[in-house]
Amino acid sequence: MKVLVSFLLFLCFGIASGQTFSYPNIKQEGRKIADFIPNGWEILKISEGDLNKDLQNDCALVIQHRDSVKIKREEEGINEIVTIQPRMLLILFRDNMTNGFKLQEKSETFILCHDTPQMDDPFDSLYIEKGILNIKFRLFYWIGSWDVNQTTYKFRYQNNEFVLIGAENTIFNRSTLDFEEYSYNFLTKRWSLTKWNNESKQTPVPEWHKLDLKELKTLKTIYRPYRWEVTKDIFL
Repeated sequence: MKVLVSFLLFLCFGIASGQTFSYPNIKQEGRKIADFIPNGWEILKISEGDLNKDLQNDCALVIQHRDSVKIKREEEGINEIVTIQPRMLLILFRDNMTNGFKLQEKSETFILCHDTPQMDDPFDSLYIEKGILNIKFRLFYWIGSWDVNQTTYKFRYQNNEFVLIGAENTIFNRSTLDFEEYSYNFLTKRWSLTKWNNESKQTPVPEWHKLDLKELKTLKTIYRPYRWEVTKDIFL
């Protein structure tokens, strides 16, 4: 993903000084999923599947504040008041002893909010597939950019953390019909770039590159989407 993305991502990141809103505490244990939803919040997306290999269905969900709140955003030259509906990512593990759930992970920053009228909601979906938690975003601006950007982050639970093991990113230019597809495998430390055009008859061939990665990112350390310069001028 090119440097342009750094401009696109003044989305919901500014949970900064001067705000009056504060995130609620989440229960650590509950008999049912509803026990983890604070008053004034609702489920936006939810997916079930086995994340910790105990043959029990765990749960990942995104919850959203029912009302819009005003937050002061101060970062990278931005100083403004934005109105958003805050979101949280919750990951619940099934408790074999009680058949209830335990809160395993929480993020107040990773799920993008919809605070820009000129674009679609950037949060697309989340789903659990073969033990992997997939979180997908889609950046589609009605004005100001021809690019449509889709990114899927892939997290696997290991060593008591949700580790980012891979990612897929596709950029489509609505003007030129050009595609750029980035594919990352952080376990093998390799990534590829495939380019093609909808009007071209040539078969696209991926260009493979090595990735200089000193340690794997986790859901905690990556913190927010599109802020990690995974390689020079390419952000994830």
